[in-house]
Amino acid sequence: MRLWIDRAHQSLVKAGEEVCGDVVRTFQTEEHFFAILASGPQGGAEGAAQATVTAEHALEMLQAGDVPDRVVETLIVALPASEEITFSILQVLDGDQAHLVECETLPLCLIRRGEVEFLPLSEEVVHGRLVRECRFRLRDGDYVAMVSQGYLRPRGWGWGWSDVAVAVRRWTDTGCDADELLGALVRTYRRLNPGAPRRDVTVVAMHVRPQRTTTVWTGPPVDPAQDEVALEQLMTEQGTRIICGDTTAQIAARLLGVELELEPRPEDGWAEVPPTSRLEGVDLVTEGLVTLGKARERMVGVKRVRDLPREEDGATRLARALLTADKIHFIVGLAVNPAQAADTAGTIPLRRIVIDDLGHHLKARDKIVSVEYL
Repeated sequence: MRLWIDRAHQSLVKAGEEVCGDVVRTFQTEEHFFAILASGPQGGAEGAAQATVTAEHALEMLQAGDVPDRVVETLIVALPASEEITFSILQVLDGDQAHLVECETLPLCLIRRGEVEFLPLSEEVVHGRLVRECRFRLRDGDYVAMVSQGYLRPRGWGWGWSDVAVAVRRWTDTGCDADELLGALVRTYRRLNPGAPRRDVTVVAMHVRPQRTTTVWTGPPVDPAQDEVALEQLMTEQGTRIICGDTTAQIAARLLGVELELEPRPEDGWAEVPPTSRLEGVDLVTEGLVTLGKARERMVGVKRVRDLPREEDGATRLARALLTADKIHFIVGLAVNPAQAADTAGTIPLRRIVIDDLGHHLKARDKIVSVEYL
């Protein structure tokens, strides 16, 4: 089981400023995950500029293969003596091998099986800065939270790190995801500190869970001999299996030796989106180009899966499946239907253009997207 780190973050700008002096950078592939929280001491635009340089330099080094402790030492040496930027770096390899390094910032909070997990942090002074370091293993179901120093200073309250840890533990008892945990922690801060924050505040929430995968087959291959290849790739998918295209679905039904059945009309009808079908072994079967295009429209301006319309038409269900997935593989047949060609010569299937656009949109949402043309 490959693990995935669901994450979300939000910053609150202190009173009198337009820009938050805290900066967050995250990056995730199947093999790597990085989360960086950097804070400029004075906040505002100047603090944000300083923190941005630090966070982006750290991310570049991590992506190039440097280890977090080396990254931190490089950052400290590069900082002018007057710039006391604080930062945390969390690196996770292969889904569970975590390496945490913190430079004069609040400790990371880890919740495991409903309890606060106290990490075995080691401390060292590096070029005059206090650095904490720890290596540990993440597990399915873990929750992780990183907060900037401003989170500890609600007006009129003695609110320390242990109070934050208790708040994180209580909220995670609900079985929330990263976005819901983030919202709860931000609401907690606002409730304890009404009005504009006196300091910049940033919260990064993470939830460790199994990776969600989806494979979508759309369009017949140019060579009919490749039909079985496409179907085999679809059916070996352990997560969600989707077919987009009437002809594609008919090919799959014939090769599987099962019936392709029209699903009942949904309550909201088929006004915009063509009907869906039912095929044994496949989670969702829709029409092709129209449904793909409408699914793309459904996702515009939507931040989370639960922000999608509640309709059960094929496009909304497709958009829901794509937004739920972490890793998406498209199998795209390039057989050209003259009525659906993207060029006047009829050599480029419009389907390819639509999938390229959809894939670009999904990558912008930090999805891992791959496309195979047949």
